[in-house]
Amino acid sequence: LYTQGYQMANVAKVIAGIVGLLGLFYAVLPHSVHVNSGFGFGLSHTVHIAIGVISIIVAIIVFVKYK
Repeated sequence: LYTQGYQMANVAKVIAGIVGLLGLFYAVLPHSVHVNSGFGFGLSHTVHIAIGVISIIVAIIVFVKYK
């Protein structure tokens, strides 16, 4: 039982790391990078920043919860 919780915490941290990096991609990089990479989805730069900030906040919450 202990190992399952430990493994779940590790998986949650990896997922939080991926979501956090995705958030940094949208929040920090210039808008042209999103559009040219194919992950722009036709959204405005302001929406990309909002998605990035929300992703970073979610990643921090998950990481702290499974610390």
